[in-house]
Amino acid sequence: MKRLTSKSAVAAVVVASVVMVVAGVAWAAGGSSARSSGPDYAYGSPNPFANATAEVHVVKTGEDSTHVTLHVRGIDAPAGQTFGAHVHQQPCGATGTAAGPHYQHAGTTGTLEEREVWLDITVNASGNAHSEATRPWVLDESTPRSVILHALPTAADGTAGTRLACIDLNGQ
Repeated sequence: MKRLTSKSAVAAVVVASVVMVVAGVAWAAGGSSARSSGPDYAYGSPNPFANATAEVHVVKTGEDSTHVTLHVRGIDAPAGQTFGAHVHQQPCGATGTAAGPHYQHAGTTGTLEEREVWLDITVNASGNAHSEATRPWVLDESTPRSVILHALPTAADGTAGTRLACIDLNGQ
């Protein structure tokens, strides 16, 4: 039997704690979660997302809220560049317009960002990016949705430029 050193014991405790926290978030009373990966489509060339991989994780908690995370790896863009990203009303398609406009939660008031799910990402030195958003409402599952990656950071009016890539939200 291999004996744990103090460093490996601490690492094992950290890993176990992370697993329990992640499981607790997904399990929260009335909660559920779904993961999607892609992009399913990259539009135009050259495209900084043409060889990238992305993962979207949607968690609905027992508090009737939605937490969405977006991880993108292998972005062919300089460190510090920001791209807009949003949940859209429809699934991906052969063109970026197939995803329709940004999803807006019915009956929600507040700023445009509070009514939508904005997930702008900024590329790090390794070509990766991460974003997350929590909204105090549950994403409507009556229609399949998607996340679109845009060419520009999101402006206050919700515009973010050309649609570059799309990830379907499968099994929300």
